[in-house]
Amino acid sequence: MTLDQAPLGAPLTLLAAGVDPALGRRLATLGLRRGVRLSCVQRLASGGRIVAVGGGRIAIERAVLARLEAEA
Repeated sequence: MTLDQAPLGAPLTLLAAGVDPALGRRLATLGLRRGVRLSCVQRLASGGRIVAVGGGRIAIERAVLARLEAEA
């Protein structure tokens, strides 16, 4: 499933990021790398979500969420 479809609060593992290399590097610096454990913790009015990863939280827009594959 992609992160825009993921249920809130469910523990997930990031499988792949189908994004351009520059965005992939930016996500990696924020802790979003293949194999990392994360969860979507809040929906935003814009369609994005707040994602908890490591010890922090990141706001990600819906277009990017739709390109991030994860599994429970």
